[in-house]
Amino acid sequence: MARWFLDRSPQRGIPSVSLRRLLADAQFVGCQDWEVSGCTADTRKLDPGQVFVAVRGENHDGHAFVARALERGAAGVVVERPCPEAGRLQVVVPDSRSALARISHALAGAPAEKLRAVGVTGRRGKSATGLFLRAIFEAGGESVGSVGPSGWSDGAATRPLGPDSPGPRGLASMLAAMVERRCQAAVVELDDRTLDRREADGLSFESAVITGLGAPLAVAEGPEREALLARRRAFSRLARLVEPGGSVILNADEPGLDPIGGSNLASRRVTFGVERPAQVSAEVDRLDASGSRFRLRGFDREATVTLRLAGREHVGHALAAAAVAWSRGVSLRAVVDGLESVARLPGRLEPVAEGQDFEVRVDRARTAPELARALVTLRGLVAGRVICVIGGQAGGDRLRRAALGRAAENHADRAILTTDNPRSEDPDRIIDEVLAGFRHPGRALVEPDRRSAIARALADAGPGDAVLIAGKGHHTYQILADRVFPFDDAEIAARWLRAHRPAARRNSA
Repeated sequence: MARWFLDRSPQRGIPSVSLRRLLADAQFVGCQDWEVSGCTADTRKLDPGQVFVAVRGENHDGHAFVARALERGAAGVVVERPCPEAGRLQVVVPDSRSALARISHALAGAPAEKLRAVGVTGRRGKSATGLFLRAIFEAGGESVGSVGPSGWSDGAATRPLGPDSPGPRGLASMLAAMVERRCQAAVVELDDRTLDRREADGLSFESAVITGLGAPLAVAEGPEREALLARRRAFSRLARLVEPGGSVILNADEPGLDPIGGSNLASRRVTFGVERPAQVSAEVDRLDASGSRFRLRGFDREATVTLRLAGREHVGHALAAAAVAWSRGVSLRAVVDGLESVARLPGRLEPVAEGQDFEVRVDRARTAPELARALVTLRGLVAGRVICVIGGQAGGDRLRRAALGRAAENHADRAILTTDNPRSEDPDRIIDEVLAGFRHPGRALVEPDRRSAIARALADAGPGDAVLIAGKGHHTYQILADRVFPFDDAEIAARWLRAHRPAARRNSA
């Protein structure tokens, strides 16, 4: 992918970019070119002299704020349609979201071009694949930065991310920090919403991994099919950001991903899979509570890999990371060492161990399929009961919340319904909509206070049981209507166990 033309000499060393060179498909009104040194899509954050980019959002259209931006000192505007109130200086583009991202990344110095960047997307498995990738690169001697929902790292320190997307400017700043820290590689997790919002446009990736759509497109109908098609279009955007000669890594177990691999003809298509033939594959020898063991194939020789993450799905995630390494010529030794070094995945069946005689796992499962998978996995790890703590997310509809309740009733021996992140919604109403999915609602326990719900689940557990605390995972905050405050499921569970199971902890020491 071509490097942006960056001029760092104007305005006493402040970086600036030529919009003519950056936005080749733009129409310039009132000028032949425009050198800009700052941009924003939010008039509240606009500094005099910056360019205002009018973005159409879900609730507001930035074009309605063009006049306000000019009043606040904007040097000009980037719009999707000519705006008479913008005066003589405006740049008209087909997609202002994409333009905002391209300008933001260029002003940051095009950091992705200075890194061997890998983009990871897919309906499931992004975090696990990203974690395996980082471990492989570090085992191979590379300094690696990363961006994911659990936080971002510049290769030296890891920092949390809030509940909202960092946006293209935030993403560009993170990548620039990695370059400053002399990182050689970067692993960037991108969900379909981020890609659909064009926040990654302007980035250049050496490889892109698409772990899967999450459901077979061939059998989907109605709204589900439309959602899958939209997801595939979003994932195709990432594939098109791969530089010529780079690799698009696809899950061979999902044939529906083939069109995505063909969306960038300048890249190489590499496959991984367990069930179907692939360039990087595995034969599983063991699956149990301690993890799995499989034979890795596709490299110059076969190798045995022992994973410490429990669950069959993690074999596929490990293969996705190994396929990236295979495409980059990383040694098999580094691949095996990296995969085997990963001991925990934040927020995904993450164990909480304080010497108790039952399993406690924290998982970010928020939908019925995610919850069912987590509960089925736990069922296979223990001989006793499975107890589940769940809360419905804000923004979900009644049917999805009811489906969450059905999954809890079908796959857990006991369900405790509580509050998750209700935001501005009524927490009691959310709980009622989850409870509506139960055939026998009287068997569910309702405890709106999440801390108390966790305590009740742990107090109820006996030897050989398992407790799943679902919904938040690695997110260490709770969002109510009027505030956001720290709330870490794993830490709260650990504190309760230390206070109430001291004998078990001493016996394990």
